[in-house]
Amino acid sequence: MKLDPTEPYSVAKGYVQSAYSMMANPHRLLQLQDDISLFMAFHMLCGFATELYLKAFLAHKGYDDAQLKQRPFGHDLVRLRDQCRLEGLYSSGADKLVDLLFDKHKNFEFRYMKRSSLYETIDLRAIFFAFSSLDRLVDTAIGASVSKYMTLGRRGWRFPSDGLWRLPGANA
Repeated sequence: MKLDPTEPYSVAKGYVQSAYSMMANPHRLLQLQDDISLFMAFHMLCGFATELYLKAFLAHKGYDDAQLKQRPFGHDLVRLRDQCRLEGLYSSGADKLVDLLFDKHKNFEFRYMKRSSLYETIDLRAIFFAFSSLDRLVDTAIGASVSKYMTLGRRGWRFPSDGLWRLPGANA
């Protein structure tokens, strides 16, 4: 089935915004260097965001949903990144994110932590700078900012109009 590249792109962007909100919140619980309360969730969001940005680019290049879900791609960030390179997407942001996340993302370790594994990260500014770079390149390639789900025949997202789905205190 043909995959609209703006769909995985939109979800990827939402995951990055969620990860940013989580880490920028002054009330977050992650206060100790060895506290993993948010570490795993943050990296899981980052892994899926990276995967979806790369899949959005490949969908733009004609790859369909079934191709992107199965081998050799699936959750393999290295193969997705390498295929994106073959299709013309060169991104140091993607490289930085894939290098950080690929092994644990592919093996689901950000969801199912193993006490015997070593979990590493890099500076948050470097992570979000990498996402900003990747987002800009994929957005430019697929034209996501132009469409905003307003293409002919598309109805877009439907959210409850009462605002109750948002967090308390969030702007409507």
